[in-house]
Amino acid sequence: MNKDRISALSDGIVAIAATIMVLELAVPETVSVNSLLSQLPIFYAYLLSFSLIYLAWRSHHNAFEKAKIINNKIFVINGMWLFLVTLIPFSTALVGNAPNNVLSEVIYVIVLLLWVLSFQFLDIAITKANPDVPKDEVRDNKVRLLMFGGYLIALVSAFFMPILSIIIVGIDVLVMAIFLFLNSKN
Repeated sequence: MNKDRISALSDGIVAIAATIMVLELAVPETVSVNSLLSQLPIFYAYLLSFSLIYLAWRSHHNAFEKAKIINNKIFVINGMWLFLVTLIPFSTALVGNAPNNVLSEVIYVIVLLLWVLSFQFLDIAITKANPDVPKDEVRDNKVRLLMFGGYLIALVSAFFMPILSIIIVGIDVLVMAIFLFLNSKN
């Protein structure tokens, strides 16, 4: 498999997914504080999803940059990861338009959880195919516990207090970003 072609396709799909979400931010017919505040839930969901996509793109780039071998297993798992990233704009719009709805919150968190899980499988496959690849900070068990623990708590809270779910995801994203920034090796 040609690593550069897979990376280029991945970069393109990630860029489109990150960009398409902004289309959910509607320009109000009359510019007022109230009309702009009505966009706050979708903006918050957009901010979270964009941040997650950006952080994941960084990790994806690091993993593929270090890998020498890209086998069929990596190719297939990367395809699943890309499929899930294309669901993020839909789930972001859903939760942004109905932030206190159980189903929209559950769908949003499940999409994020499956997407992060697929990246973990991708990272494991890259590591197995390239055993000499240096360990990234995303392979740290604390980071994995933070990601999965935060999403699981958000998923459970979606059933009892839906709006709390997206707040928990936001806290999780902020803590992950700080952790990655403070522990970055490059």
